Amino acid sequence: MPAEKLQVSRRDWIVAVLQNSSALGLIPYLPAATPDWSPSFLSAKQNATLVALGERIIPGTAGALCNRLIDFVLPIESDKNKSELLASLAAFDHEAEHLQQRPFEQLSASQQDELLTTAAQGGKLHAEFSLVKEWMADAYWSSLDGLHELGWTGRMAWESFPNCK
Repeated sequence: MPAEKLQVSRRDWIVAVLQNSSALGLIPYLPAATPDWSPSFLSAKQNATLVALGERIIPGTAGALCNRLIDFVLPIESDKNKSELLASLAAFDHEAEHLQQRPFEQLSASQQDELLTTAAQGGKLHAEFSLVKEWMADAYWSSLDGLHELGWTGRMAWESFPNCK
């Protein structure tokens, strides 16, 4: 019987990295917080769309450098996941250009919100919205900013657990 191919979801991969205590020290370096950073998988245009979408869907994703984490993870993703994300980014740009003659990242905040609200409520681009939201949520809640927002203090061990006798 042939061995089955191990499939690990993006969320499982990120959680596994974070659960490894030695990897926690690497978190700030994974998405390389350097000013001259450029994406290695995404094009500059795709990256700009991803940043704009992420910030409107989950505020704080730009500051948490979620686009960089996604760009870091994409090369190990399945071809299906890669193509779905890239198609979703392209769909938002296409719709923005159709409606406003500008790509998504160049729309005003209110224009972006209008397009996203329609998508979130089940309208055109609903599947694409859901996919980008999932990528951003996985990246944001795995970032230091997201972990701090969830209550993570950075401590790995405690002397005692007052609620656990």
